Amino acid sequence: MKTSEDDSLPGMTVGARAAADFERNMTIKEAINHCWKALCWSLIFTTAIIMEGFDLALLSGFYAFSAFQRRYGVEVENGKYEIPAEWQTALSAGAQIGQIIGLSIAGMFVQRVGYRKTMLVALTLMIAFIFVPVFAPNIATLMVGEILQGIPWGVFETMPAAYASEIAPLVLRPYFTTYANLCWVIGQLIATGVLRGFLGLGDSQWAYRVPFMLQWIWPIPILTCVWMAPESPWWLARRGDYGGARKSLQRISNYKDQENHNKFELIKHTILADKKMHVELEDSAPKTQLGKLRESLCTYRQCFEGVDRRRTEINCMTWVSQSLCGSNLIAFAPLFFQTAGISEENSFTIQVVALAMGALGTVSAWFLMKSIGRRTIYVSGLAALFVLLLLIGVVYAACGENNNVANWAVAVLLVVYIVVYDLSLGPCCYSIVTEIPSSKLRAPTIALARICYNLCGIFSVAMNPQMLNASAWNWGPRAALFWSGLCFLCLVWAFFRLPEPKGRNQGELDVLFAQKIKARDFAKTQADQFGVDDVEAFGGPPSVVHSSLIRRNPSREA
Repeated sequence: MKTSEDDSLPGMTVGARAAADFERNMTIKEAINHCWKALCWSLIFTTAIIMEGFDLALLSGFYAFSAFQRRYGVEVENGKYEIPAEWQTALSAGAQIGQIIGLSIAGMFVQRVGYRKTMLVALTLMIAFIFVPVFAPNIATLMVGEILQGIPWGVFETMPAAYASEIAPLVLRPYFTTYANLCWVIGQLIATGVLRGFLGLGDSQWAYRVPFMLQWIWPIPILTCVWMAPESPWWLARRGDYGGARKSLQRISNYKDQENHNKFELIKHTILADKKMHVELEDSAPKTQLGKLRESLCTYRQCFEGVDRRRTEINCMTWVSQSLCGSNLIAFAPLFFQTAGISEENSFTIQVVALAMGALGTVSAWFLMKSIGRRTIYVSGLAALFVLLLLIGVVYAACGENNNVANWAVAVLLVVYIVVYDLSLGPCCYSIVTEIPSSKLRAPTIALARICYNLCGIFSVAMNPQMLNASAWNWGPRAALFWSGLCFLCLVWAFFRLPEPKGRNQGELDVLFAQKIKARDFAKTQADQFGVDDVEAFGGPPSVVHSSLIRRNPSREA
């Protein structure tokens, strides 16, 4: 039931400012004590990413799996089988296409029904669609299964992180959101361990069917927990359900009554300020079913209008860079190792070790982000990945494929690459893409960014099989040179265009973007979202915005 409350900024500024100051001064220990319930709900939602990481790693791992190759592949030489590069591309691209469909639907669906119901629908579909790959009689049916599974995967890629960013206190926000990358690594690690264990079944069909069946372990318990979860208070407040938002805050925190009230005032203050930029659409769209559909579609259009255009660009390029920096080689690592002359068993063993180290890298990133900004970690990570890719390609090209020392050097460099990636781009990306969008457009902006990522993913999965397979271009590890060039271009973009969101709440980021502060000046600029009492100051043209909102931070300019 929607509640009528005072919607004027002067009436709520005192409480909102108190909440902002309270969160900014909160220690990690205090935040956990106050918001341990939010932490638990976030962990439940984000566990869906472990499931997706497990599912996707199975497919890419099967490309180097002898039983799967013999069942769905073709003979290339002396009884050796291989999944044709064209079918590898089709299977992986099918999953990407399904994810794009899921992302497109989820971005609109969550605006209408919220994070919780969107996740429930996706988990239900996941349970049904697993049947297709488990019982696929041929590779074409398997591709259909990948497309269908991709639809709920698209939801899992974005909604848990967006939900986590909305229920997390400021000091815990980077940990809540970057945990998503750890979930990817855990899922990949479990899948690789499962595949390594099932190598002992030889060419039996159960060597690949049972791993597919293990996908059912995940969705049912996650669905049960999500059913009991509270909806995001930000989503409820955006819908005008202030009573529901207050109840949700009580379910995700242990704040005292006054602190809870102040937090609600901060949420409402930020949302009302942000709404100024989108008021024309809300006033003009009729509240019929057709009007609601038009409103959902127009929400995507708004991502490319005014100040939101820049925020959408940053989100899209942050995730695109994650794809074009060569990270797709991680999924193809067992095949990559085998093209470098390493045995099947050793390939999967190295992958397990690499992913375990990657998980440690993500945990280490949490400590880095406490003192170092997201931008610094992200840009430095791209620079390091560029150098590593260059070294992999040069070492292999210079020493040749029959040099055992060079082969193991390539393997070690790729392991280092995985660790650096999971220390920098992997976790930081999730923090950045959930912090940069405006409150109203968070879900569609993140969905658009992930769609761009998946479009690049289609390009990547089309290129990698061609570059790595002996029956295609047969580049082997020289493929790293190709990705190093794209990684360098991403590095140039990030240096000039990626801002620093560390330590900023939603309202402060809105002010910085409204004033068109340069990316490299974000960290040394102070923004006071309570400097004015008029909503127009946040959404109007720069001439309307009071100069008191923006000031340089002298302590950071030195």
